[in-house]
Amino acid sequence: MLKIYRFFFLLFPFLFPSLLADERHSEVVDEELVVISSRIPTVASEVIGSVDSITSEDLDLNMIDSLAELVRFVPGVSAHKENQYGRSFTDDLHIRGIHGGAIYLIDGQRISDSYTGYGRDIVDTDLLKKVEIMKGPSSVEYGSDGLAGAVAYFTKDPSDLVEEGEHYFSANFSTQQANKQEKLNLLTAHAGENIEGLLQLVNRNLNNTELHDDFSLEANPFEGTQKSLFAKTVFHFSESTILSLILDMQDWDGDWMVNTEKGFVYFPAPRAVSSSLGEDEGSRQRISFKVDISSENSSFLDWGSFTLYTQDTEQKQITVQHQVSFLNGMQAAPTPTMRHSNFQFEQSLKGLSFQAYKGSSRHQMVYGLDFETTDTTRPRQKFETNLVSGAISFSVDGETYPNKTFPDSESVRKAIYLNDRINLSERQILSLGFRYDDYELNTSEDTDFLNGNPLGYQIKDVGDSETSLKVGYLYDFSPDLTFYSQYSEGFRAPDYESTNTVFTNFAYRYTIKPNLNLKSETSKSYEFGLRREQDKGNWELAIYKNKVKDFINAEAIGFSPLGLVIYQYDNYESVTIEGIEFEYAREISKRLSAKLAFSVNSGEEEGGASMAEIDPKEFILGLNWIAPNEKWGLQGLLNLVDKSKDGLKGVPTVGVGQACGMPGNECTPRAKTSGYGLVNLFGFYNPNDNFQIRISVENLTDKKYTRWASVAELPQNDEELDLFGEPGRSLNASFRYKF
Repeated sequence: MLKIYRFFFLLFPFLFPSLLADERHSEVVDEELVVISSRIPTVASEVIGSVDSITSEDLDLNMIDSLAELVRFVPGVSAHKENQYGRSFTDDLHIRGIHGGAIYLIDGQRISDSYTGYGRDIVDTDLLKKVEIMKGPSSVEYGSDGLAGAVAYFTKDPSDLVEEGEHYFSANFSTQQANKQEKLNLLTAHAGENIEGLLQLVNRNLNNTELHDDFSLEANPFEGTQKSLFAKTVFHFSESTILSLILDMQDWDGDWMVNTEKGFVYFPAPRAVSSSLGEDEGSRQRISFKVDISSENSSFLDWGSFTLYTQDTEQKQITVQHQVSFLNGMQAAPTPTMRHSNFQFEQSLKGLSFQAYKGSSRHQMVYGLDFETTDTTRPRQKFETNLVSGAISFSVDGETYPNKTFPDSESVRKAIYLNDRINLSERQILSLGFRYDDYELNTSEDTDFLNGNPLGYQIKDVGDSETSLKVGYLYDFSPDLTFYSQYSEGFRAPDYESTNTVFTNFAYRYTIKPNLNLKSETSKSYEFGLRREQDKGNWELAIYKNKVKDFINAEAIGFSPLGLVIYQYDNYESVTIEGIEFEYAREISKRLSAKLAFSVNSGEEEGGASMAEIDPKEFILGLNWIAPNEKWGLQGLLNLVDKSKDGLKGVPTVGVGQACGMPGNECTPRAKTSGYGLVNLFGFYNPNDNFQIRISVENLTDKKYTRWASVAELPQNDEELDLFGEPGRSLNASFRYKF
């Protein structure tokens, strides 16, 4: 099939010479601009590749407040839970079958990595004017990590809310039944002659997400708060010079009853946990300074921007466990003890970028420079206190604390890029993209790191570079029918964790050894699409094939002379993913509209085995009705998801060897999920221009289900598999008043 793609892609201009002689229609349609696909603002109907845009109206009507809710009507994209034990509210995305292959951006800047409880999806949707999701490699536009796509958040400008001389103030209160969340959002904006300002304050009261009643386990009880402040100021110095300042601050904390850790523990030594209490904290601060300039006479640019930005993330997970001598008549530790742990994650990101646009009758060109440094550390502390003698031990379960599982690391990214849309004729566009990335990883060893490296494994600094290419072709068969084809490349450089994770635990008899020869993951994707835009309806069909080489994965490679199982990050195989996606929207009448979408994909690992991470087939249907007075309306959304695939290879439980069934490699059948259908209802009522009410019923039929992406890597005998389950029926409401 790949050969067919290549052949068709290269020969399309020659297969249709008569069509290419026609002129491309010049009619300009008033529609939204898409930025993420090439960094060149492009009307949606003329985008080469697959991009889904979620507008502020979509966010508002569908009461979207998380990554999982954001992508529920996006074919080929799914969300999964990051943590089954409940000490995290974060999700991550699978884009076209690849986990973790997306770049996350906010206002064009990377969002810092997540550790626990505070992830990339902690972006308040009330502040967004739109979200763009690009499906397909995104490294040409944004560099490393773009194996499968990119997610871009765009925050509102003051001008989106007010015009010159106007003031805006709104208060929005919302509540969600599934997690007992309550949120208060205060938003104000003002526009003067030369200055505009926007300020948002948000306070959330959080609780643990309730699972469906039919699951055998319950999520760990939790109470917490999240507070955020967002401020944007825009100075208009002249018609050609604009300065924008952004301050984005978020803090959250929460208290857990970690019931999943209670009970009798046999290994590595008998102990009985009578209580386990958690305290988690997280914060993120982002400051951005941006200058936009425009020129009518410059030979180098029509407009450009220069941006300086910083972003600091701190996360802390504290756990206090009380251990008793006896539990349910079973003897455990000789004396009562208290175990205290404090695991942290800190990341500081600083960057600057320059981007310029130059257009002509034949060319639309964007070029620029990116420079970014990221400092990352993960200190870990744990100790036990004997509650009888008062003695304190920093040697716990085969580890010596404090320690670090990887050395303090500095990542440096430098890049130049160029994207050009060339008007070959009135009907044809050729798109060319190029990016050169230089990547460095510099490490710093200290005493804490050496405590986690008792076997003295060697680590290394990394220097790598990558050139990414993208070639696209668009042809308008008619004013409303467009064909496109695209070849794109992506890569993901080994990061601080995969390159230099060093860890040894003698009690649990395993060790993690760095791989000094780890290579970057690379992807090559071919995509073809048809798109039709009409007055009362439009549709888009995409066919794609993506081959990813040198997958980075942690696997067991053998035993050490001490009898420890050796784990190592390695480039172990390549995968090939292909699929079809279809989206359709139609205005049935003045008051009624419908939309549907489906995705079907498959993936094979090297050797022909089915790729477990591939999502099951999905069909989506939506109906939207608005009353004649336009003061109220209803929307229904139906998601039909197929069961997980049969015949997937098992999950290694020992892991020695690369495939189940090899000597020394015990395997367990993989977890399965049943097919399910979800019905969600959304309604709005606007009594007047200032007051808005939003109501939704999620999972109307109270369906018990689990998302495949959350459990794809787990064995079916995982005792806590149910903790990845989803909530049952829940009611949500939102009330907004504009003063």
